[in-house]
Amino acid sequence: MNYRFLQAWALRLVGIVELLAFGAVVMPASWMEASHAAMGYPETPKGPVFDSVMREVSWSYALHGVGMWFIAWDVVRYRPLVILTGFGYLVTCPVFVAIDLSNGMPWFWVVGNGGSCLLVGVVVLGLLWAERAARNKARSAARDQPSRAAVSCQEGE
Repeated sequence: MNYRFLQAWALRLVGIVELLAFGAVVMPASWMEASHAAMGYPETPKGPVFDSVMREVSWSYALHGVGMWFIAWDVVRYRPLVILTGFGYLVTCPVFVAIDLSNGMPWFWVVGNGGSCLLVGVVVLGLLWAERAARNKARSAARDQPSRAAVSCQEGE
């Protein structure tokens, strides 16, 4: 199995989802308000602080998506960043769950935020672990196999 290929595509998939946040940077405020109301919440706060925070967070998410695509181009070269990404998502999961629960977000929001972070962290680190295990197994098998030269010498004796 090509674990590096899977790592790259897992990171690209995360990047694609996060790139969608670029839309919220330029989204009309009326659409944000409609989304807020559709979740059953009262009116969104008005004013420049709320608007800028929402758009800046969206920009940050989308920029992170660009970073995921960049890392995915060479998961070997950027291995430390792949590892950081996996652990970062695992740590982010309980933080997002706590924030969402303390703000009374609906269950699907909590699961979507925290659950997706848990899933990404497990997939990225799981693929790294599986790759390492496969590499160690191959090394062990190679050590246990006598070389052709050694077999030829023994047969010729």
